[in-house]
Amino acid sequence: MRLVIDGYNLIHTVPELAFASDKGEGREALMEALRLYRKKRPQNKVRVIFDGGISPSGDKEHLAGTPVRYSGAERSADDVIAALAAKEGGGLTVVTSDRELAGRCRVHGAVVISSEEFGSRLLEVALGVPGAGEGGDEGWDFTTKKKGPAKRLPKAQRKKARRKNRL
Repeated sequence: MRLVIDGYNLIHTVPELAFASDKGEGREALMEALRLYRKKRPQNKVRVIFDGGISPSGDKEHLAGTPVRYSGAERSADDVIAALAAKEGGGLTVVTSDRELAGRCRVHGAVVISSEEFGSRLLEVALGVPGAGEGGDEGWDFTTKKKGPAKRLPKAQRKKARRKNRL
């Protein structure tokens, strides 16, 4: 699976990454978490896009072994991600909580996962932190009451669920 991550959007959404006082520390924390994630999920190709100027080695570089691209001064990271979605289409999974960007990516067939969902999965896989809803007696409510006929989710929701399960 090919993941494109809206870097600063994810940093500001996940409290464990947003602890940093400046953007550099948050970026380093994200890249370290992604390094651990990629170790356990090597089949997922991860690319991170950050807003901002050019890095010292150009607009593309590798941090902690993950490809990173900076949007530059004249473009935003949203424009870069939308262009990637237009180019690569349905095989791409975009991680962002930006509604406008999500809509632009969905038009081109990309699957969009919110930063909150991916952030919890990232911490669960990379750091061993239990995800939301795990632990305790949740999910053990057995009943004999019938729930009615089974309903199949729409195709787009099933596709998103399959992608989330592979994260």
